Amino acid sequence: MSVLGVLFSREAIIAVAICGALLCVVGSFRAGRNGPAGVLVKTGYALTGVSMLLMIVAGFMSGR
Repeated sequence: MSVLGVLFSREAIIAVAICGALLCVVGSFRAGRNGPAGVLVKTGYALTGVSMLLMIVAGFMSGR
């Protein structure tokens, strides 16, 4: 399977979304949105956004 096939697979998209959500939760429990915990929260939001973008692109590429 090609790299794009793996990247746009349902499992990969869900894994990226879950990792983003876990980073947001861990960052929120630590110290809020400033300092190192803020970086965790922002990275989590970024990963969640990437998963949404991947899901949209995968939907367009599916041909349904």
